[in-house]
Amino acid sequence: MILYRKYNHLTDFNAYKKFAEMNWGKGCHQSKLSFISWLDSNPNHSINLAIKNNQVYGCFHGFKAPVLHKNEVRFFYSLHDLMVDKEKISQLGLKLMQDSILQDSPVILSGAVGRISRAYKRLGSFQFNSHWYRKFIFPKSPLRFFFRNQKIVNDIQNSMNFIFINNKDKESSSEIIKIINAYKYNDEKSMEFFKWRFFHQNSPLTFFVSDKEYRNVIIFSLGLKKFVPFLRIFSIKNTNQNSIKNMLKSVEKFASKLGIPVILYAVTEDIPPPDASGFKPYKEMPKSYVFSKKDKDFQELIINGFSTDIGFNNILFK
Repeated sequence: MILYRKYNHLTDFNAYKKFAEMNWGKGCHQSKLSFISWLDSNPNHSINLAIKNNQVYGCFHGFKAPVLHKNEVRFFYSLHDLMVDKEKISQLGLKLMQDSILQDSPVILSGAVGRISRAYKRLGSFQFNSHWYRKFIFPKSPLRFFFRNQKIVNDIQNSMNFIFINNKDKESSSEIIKIINAYKYNDEKSMEFFKWRFFHQNSPLTFFVSDKEYRNVIIFSLGLKKFVPFLRIFSIKNTNQNSIKNMLKSVEKFASKLGIPVILYAVTEDIPPPDASGFKPYKEMPKSYVFSKKDKDFQELIINGFSTDIGFNNILFK
């Protein structure tokens, strides 16, 4: 008999790690102890398992995250990493999907494709605009990414225009707080979320690019898939199209100098990349939804990328 229960970090990690590597791939960030420890440190985060005889067959993760609805801060449940063992998908898929979205708070379902996307739509989810593009570049130093360290990255950052910093440099903390404040989440609960999201010792490496007035912002992460490094832009704050266009050029220059050939533009804000910026849409465009048992009015809703799992790639400095 398959049991559906909460993850226990003390007893379930080894079985969960085996499941994660079998389904997301060996070395995936979902399987790393530091990543799971970081998720588990958030009291508003949960991991749910489908388990039998101490073997994991399915899971989903979720955490409460701030969003702006009609200029008010609300907390939605951000669902991520819904996964079922390929051999058990017919038995577990529907059950886990139902359990994952039937929350008291509205649920963010970002970046869904294929059957999952169609299932969310049939359930009556509200679709909100998100944007998914990519761009290929020729890096100046093709192998430099694999020898990255704090000094190399800081030297490249310091050669850029605009404020260009990352959350693993403790001297940048005060500047990052100013950038976050520009998003207008000023309540104490949101500040606790940002403390976990960006300032916890195990939180994912995250980069922030901003103008001096903090009116235009780009937030991105770094990742690696099949030995191909990529840069993923996952949040945009845009008040001036020319500024964002120039900031994207700085991000591209940063990628080139660090040896990254692929830039992904995956934002849940309704802000497409500027015209003539060279980004091409995904062949299969992911879709993003909100599901709620009670709420039906989601007009004037802003879901920023940091309130989803986009950007959770667990790349670290050497």
